[in-house]
Amino acid sequence: MRWIALFLSAALLSAQTAPKAATPAAAPKAGAAAAAPKPVATSKQLMEIMLIPASEALFDVGSKEPKTDADWAAVKKQAIILAEGGQLLLVPGRAKPGVWNNTARQLMVAGAASVKAADEKNVDKIIEIGDQILMACEGCHKQYLPKK
Repeated sequence: MRWIALFLSAALLSAQTAPKAATPAAAPKAGAAAAAPKPVATSKQLMEIMLIPASEALFDVGSKEPKTDADWAAVKKQAIILAEGGQLLLVPGRAKPGVWNNTARQLMVAGAASVKAADEKNVDKIIEIGDQILMACEGCHKQYLPKK
């Protein structure tokens, strides 16, 4: 009898503390506009976590030339991060008309071109694209990076 009481107590306790099953989100009604994405990270965090490391990896291609397929896959990964990171700078809540949006788009274009160059294993093209990345970064930083 004690085992039954213990079992029922444990079952009741687990039912009260068990996480509720996630219910699927209701599908938007036909014709309804999708909700705008909401940023989780700040622009500064995106720069520190994604864009700076990705751009530095692409800048390093000239001095640390990729030799293996794995090396090129790593370069391509950084190029994708740069291209997609540029898009994240355009999310409502981060996007700003003018220089900010223009340079974010430049990063997207440069990142996409770097992906293609990595697929082609073209070091010279990645070095050339590095100049475009640098110009986009400097153009934005000139206006938005706090002066020290």
